[in-house]
Amino acid sequence: MAIENLPERLLQRAAHRALALGGRRWTCTKGQVIQIISPGTVNVHEGPDYLHLAVLADGIVTVGAGEFHVRSSAWEQHDHSRDRRYSDVILHVVMEDDVPVERIPWTLVVPYMDVVRSLRRTEPPVVGTGQSIEEVQRAALLRLQRNMQRSVELIDRLGVDEALVAMMSEWLDRIRRKRTHPIGQEQMRLLRQLLPSSPMGQLIRTTADLKGAELYEAVTRSERVRIASEGAALRREVLVNVVLPMCCALGSNEQFVILLQWYWSTPALHRYGSLGRRYPDHDQDYVWQQQGLLEYSRLYAPLKQSP
Repeated sequence: MAIENLPERLLQRAAHRALALGGRRWTCTKGQVIQIISPGTVNVHEGPDYLHLAVLADGIVTVGAGEFHVRSSAWEQHDHSRDRRYSDVILHVVMEDDVPVERIPWTLVVPYMDVVRSLRRTEPPVVGTGQSIEEVQRAALLRLQRNMQRSVELIDRLGVDEALVAMMSEWLDRIRRKRTHPIGQEQMRLLRQLLPSSPMGQLIRTTADLKGAELYEAVTRSERVRIASEGAALRREVLVNVVLPMCCALGSNEQFVILLQWYWSTPALHRYGSLGRRYPDHDQDYVWQQQGLLEYSRLYAPLKQSP
C-alpha cells in the first residue's frame, strides 16, 4: 500500500505518537534493544524532526535528536550527512530500512500498522500561525479524525443505517445555521431520505468488502450519481463530511489508508471565496487543502459561512 504517498509530516507525527507509548521495548535493525524514555518534541522548523529525544540502551540514557524518513535512503538523498544540524541525530526512525546509515547509533523500523493506528487517533489541536503547509495538513487530518470519532459514537449507539441518517442530519443542521443562502427544506428532506439508498449509502455498507484500488474507485464512482437534485459541489461536501468519515470508521487499517489517499489526492471542485479572502497565500487545489483551512478556521478564526 502506498502510504508513502501521504505527506511525510503526517507520517512523522504518527510515528512520533507511536514512539511515545511508554514501556515498549524496540529492537533496532542491528539487533540492539532500546526503550524510548522520551520521544522529544516535534520540530516544526528546519533540522531534525524530533528534538531532545531520550533513548535507554544497555542501562545508559542518551539524549539527542531523531529523524524520520519513510525509507532510510532519504538520509543521503536529503544530504543530511553534510548538514551540521543533523550531527546529533541518535535515532533514525523509518518505515523501510533500504539503505542503512552507519553513522547513526540506532535505526528503528516503526511497524506500518503502528503508524496507521496513530493516524486514526484524534490528536489535540495546537495553536499555530496558520501560515505553514504543515499546519494545514495537520488540521485536515484532525477534521477527518473528528468526524470519524463522531461516526464511531453514532454507529455504536444507533447502528450503521441510523447513524448515517444522524450524521447527515447533523451536517445539514450545521449548513442551515451557517449559510447565507441555506439549502431548501425540501432538498434537505430528500437528501436525508435518499442518501441511504444512493451509491454513497451503499459505499458505506460495502467498504469492508473492498480492497486497494477497488475501494478507491468505488469512492470516486459513488459521487458521480445524484442523491436527489443536488449539484456536484454539494454532493462532494456530503461525501467528505458524512460518508467518508463513516467509511473510515467502519474500515480496517488497510482500508483507512486507501480512504486517506483519496482524501489527499482528490482535486477540489471549486474554491471557497471566504477561504480565498482569508488565506490568499494558500492553495485550494485539493480536498485536503480546503478541509484543512476550514478546520483551522473553526478552531482559531471562525468563518461565518464555513461549510
